[in-house]
Amino acid sequence: MRNPIFDILRIILTFFVINVHIRIIIGQTKPNFLEPFAWLAVPLFMVLSFFFFSKKNLILRIKRLIVPLVFWSIIGFTIHPMQVNLTNIAIQLFTGHVVNTPLYFLVLLVWYTIMVWIMDDLDRSWKISGYLIILISAFYLEYSGINFKIFYPMISVFEKSYGRFVELIKYVPLGLLFSYIYKKMDKKYLIFISILFFILFFLSLNLNQPKDFHYSGLRLFFIVSAVFSLVLWLSQFIVKRNISLMISFIGKYSFGVYLSHYLILEVLVRNFPNLKLFINNNQFFFLIIFTPFVYLFCLTLDLLSIRKISLVFK
Repeated sequence: MRNPIFDILRIILTFFVINVHIRIIIGQTKPNFLEPFAWLAVPLFMVLSFFFFSKKNLILRIKRLIVPLVFWSIIGFTIHPMQVNLTNIAIQLFTGHVVNTPLYFLVLLVWYTIMVWIMDDLDRSWKISGYLIILISAFYLEYSGINFKIFYPMISVFEKSYGRFVELIKYVPLGLLFSYIYKKMDKKYLIFISILFFILFFLSLNLNQPKDFHYSGLRLFFIVSAVFSLVLWLSQFIVKRNISLMISFIGKYSFGVYLSHYLILEVLVRNFPNLKLFINNNQFFFLIIFTPFVYLFCLTLDLLSIRKISLVFK
């Protein structure tokens, strides 16, 4: 049975992502009190993804990434027909950024999955060394400014996708490490790991933040590690079965909500121009209404669709 703690995390992170995208699409509202937490969402999603990584299900995993990428890209081009040309289609599949911004996450996941699949065949010592090199190289490229200098001059779709490649790759070995710790270590010790990372986070607050595309630096790495350690510690506690089933039922649609909410909001704003004014004045209230609406949207389409495309909604 699914552990509801991980689904609660998915729901909360999805809520944060939708919050920041509402402001981006509307383009006039100021950041609200939730926005600082939004930058934790994508790194934590990445950690979650590789925490559950299994080479045995590699083909299924690739399918679960490619099919939603193609499906939601098609929907994106349907909503933005003026963007349809061979160049944009190729760029969309390579970056995920032309017609549905959140899809860049799937593109990076595909590359990271291939990397982990290749490294998984290495000897254990070589594998550990490889992941350490990835971590050290990523931080070096960030703090030296090389990553920013390479990608900042590029067109936006490449800047936002592959500029984040280095920034998010750090969370691949972190997810794999937490998976190993979770299986081997007594879960009661995870609270001490969490406290350690929270201390490192506070000690790193005075460090200079490198120029980035939202996901660089030690501060973010430490706070993501602290939060995920805490989640793992909480996962040992038993939740009542009926509550657990309800949370897991909702949580499994978080993936579809993440992939579809941006397009749904674009359609709503386009067809109801006065909605912008309402959102400007009631951003948090709209967030509370809109998020369950998208979950219901994904649930409904899943129930109405054939089983083969169910994976684009959950």
